[in-house]
Amino acid sequence: EEVDLLRPVVVCGLLIGALVPYVFAALTMLSVNKAAQDMMWEVRRQFVDNPEILTDPDEFPDYERCIDVSATSALQEMLLPGLLALFSPLVVGFLFGSHSLVGML
Repeated sequence: EEVDLLRPVVVCGLLIGALVPYVFAALTMLSVNKAAQDMMWEVRRQFVDNPEILTDPDEFPDYERCIDVSATSALQEMLLPGLLALFSPLVVGFLFGSHSLVGML
């Protein structure tokens, strides 16, 4: 069966497909912002708890905690953008049909 660009369901798929990359980019930027804030708070906490980090060359920050904060934030915050990329074609295909899915992709 042929896909006609004049059918409203195909145009709806086109609009959704044009919107998804912008939503994904916005969610990704928010995720990076949240992860950076978590890292900033961890660094501040380490400076407050151990001010010798700045002055004593033999004193080192807790690098493992920073790596843990970074990895945990990245995994938690990128879950929603990943789910959007994974499930948006499925939702469009099941709700609007194959013609709308062709328009989206």
